[in-house]
Amino acid sequence: MNKYYRNCPICNSEIEYTNKRSWYNAKARNSKCKSCQNIETKQIVKKKIQKGETWGGQRNRKKELLMERNYHRNCPSCGNQMSYTSLGTIETAIKNNTICNSCSAYKYNKNWKHKVTDESIKKMRASKAGFGSWEEYVEKYPEKEMYKREVWKYTNRNNLQELKHIEKRGRCGVDGAYQLDHNISINDGWKYNIPPEIIGEIGNLRMIPWKENLLKQ
Repeated sequence: MNKYYRNCPICNSEIEYTNKRSWYNAKARNSKCKSCQNIETKQIVKKKIQKGETWGGQRNRKKELLMERNYHRNCPSCGNQMSYTSLGTIETAIKNNTICNSCSAYKYNKNWKHKVTDESIKKMRASKAGFGSWEEYVEKYPEKEMYKREVWKYTNRNNLQELKHIEKRGRCGVDGAYQLDHNISINDGWKYNIPPEIIGEIGNLRMIPWKENLLKQ
């Protein structure tokens, strides 16, 4: 099988293609490597989430968790109360006579066991930890965890009382609570080989509202 190569326009790393058409299309679009594209996509998605927009037509789950549910009706099957975020959604539910998730799972025999395999679980764990594959996860995860511990070691050595709003420090869901945040995140510090003492220094720390911190993750 012939292989074709070109360099990423951002980081200049070599990209391999298995067929000439893919290579030609990537060259015409000046496509980036996967790592650079992931960074760009992450920034775009972050901006969309902050604006309350959805991405790719999918539901914005984090935004939904923060929305108030002021409209209620009872499940026509079991009688349990169901909550909705808007008048339009509850009117649609009434029109379609929708039932709650529990009744739906029972009625339609929904079962994810046949869909969630060991391979897919490994892939999700690796992706959530910021790795491209399970093999990379197994190899580098302990090292990354050690990096996180080092960052927090330096973070906690600071006089955090110097930070604005430190007196409001609290948990997610608490009205008016703030949380400690690293301007340059721990993940980015790991990705770009930034020494942990720099990520954990006082100049890289700030207190932000818990909702903002939730959207940033």
